[in-house]
Amino acid sequence: MSRARFAFAAHPDAIADLRELPDGVRDLALLELQNLVHGSNDCLPLKGRLAGFHKVYVDPSVAYRMVIQFRPASPTSTHKHEIYLVAAGSRQDYAVYRSAHLRTGPQQDIETGSATQARVRAAQSRTSLTVDRPTAGPATPPAALAPAAAPRKVPQR
Repeated sequence: MSRARFAFAAHPDAIADLRELPDGVRDLALLELQNLVHGSNDCLPLKGRLAGFHKVYVDPSVAYRMVIQFRPASPTSTHKHEIYLVAAGSRQDYAVYRSAHLRTGPQQDIETGSATQARVRAAQSRTSLTVDRPTAGPATPPAALAPAAAPRKVPQR
């Protein structure tokens, strides 16, 4: 057998996913993982929330899938890149994709949340062009101003 091109790592829950697969499907999944580690590119990129991840068809009826990610290997590894197994399971009702999203979602949500917060702060901030300009109207509503004394007429010259 040829030397592996990629290291392998897995989310702890993904290992449990593999154990829960039916025996025949588990064997096929392990064979697919072995092929991926040795350089097979038999996977398709995912879109949307799982962009950056790939799906791997496990069985001939394509009822089971694995979600993987190609990523840099740890510094102690002899490989530069690794195959990271995120989830394995049934495609029915998108179960495997939901599991993968839940396992990777908090990281994505934090990034999205901070990006959203940055856009909100930018929208609420004033531009440098308006700093030196006077505002068009008073900062407080007219009703909140102290009642003014009767207007005085200025004598005309």
